[in-house]
Amino acid sequence: MTQVKIDIGKLDANGIVDLANDSISVTPTSRFATATKKIVVDEPLKTALDQHGTITLNLPPTGKDWAYQLHVGAGTQHEFKVTFDVPDSANPVNFADLVTVDPATLIPNAGNPLSDIDQSDIDWAVDAINA
Repeated sequence: MTQVKIDIGKLDANGIVDLANDSISVTPTSRFATATKKIVVDEPLKTALDQHGTITLNLPPTGKDWAYQLHVGAGTQHEFKVTFDVPDSANPVNFADLVTVDPATLIPNAGNPLSDIDQSDIDWAVDAINA
């Protein structure tokens, strides 16, 4: 399980304020099997942010054929959905640092650091390792 810290705010006349107590849901894009072979269905985990607009969730890392979708503020002016991957990490990760993916293809979105890697980056890394 990876601990994912979600921290969401909104603009205010005085800057950014917490999105306190807003409802969120996290849903796998398809059912999947855990490392212990338990089948997990693609049903939403419904919860709410705390008074500071944060929550920490324990999520199994994603696989190659599925991801998670975060849905924030259903039916509100600030409603949004984003599909993302969760790494297998022993350390907590911030949601803002996770890789977002296209919901249809599960390919990382453009502008994502991992999707901007090209052959020259790989060649540089190999040269650095071999030096």
